[in-house]
Amino acid sequence: MTLDAESRLNLRHDEPDVVAFLLQNDGLVERDDQVDDGGDPAMYWLAMRPSSDPNERYYIRLEWDAYPYKEPSIKFADAIRGLLTVTRAWPNITGYRAGSFDICRPMCREGFLVHPEWNQGSTAWPTEGNPFLWVVETIQFHMDNEYQGRAQ
Repeated sequence: MTLDAESRLNLRHDEPDVVAFLLQNDGLVERDDQVDDGGDPAMYWLAMRPSSDPNERYYIRLEWDAYPYKEPSIKFADAIRGLLTVTRAWPNITGYRAGSFDICRPMCREGFLVHPEWNQGSTAWPTEGNPFLWVVETIQFHMDNEYQGRAQ
């Protein structure tokens, strides 16, 4: 995916807060364009874990079209840069649909495609502040408060 220069600058500006937050929660973030084989600057890979089960690790791919103006695609993978079609890569959390490989919540491209009504009011995509951090904090909140194990 080709990411415009403004989106690249905005992501790099907001990235340090995401890195700090994930470090506090025993996670990590990798920008895909750091890969020697022609990575994608629109893509980030996260490693996160639920606080109730520190031995579990989830790998999440965020892919941006226009940052901060549009929500990212969010997919779970079996590893960083891994397969996106593995049901067991997904956590059991309300709205996280392992069988459909999407999240049906107002925080990602997939959710807004299914529910265009979310584009208005309190569920509209937040373009102010640090939306990258907001997405990561929201995923961590769901993992810490709604986690019910790994999908089968």
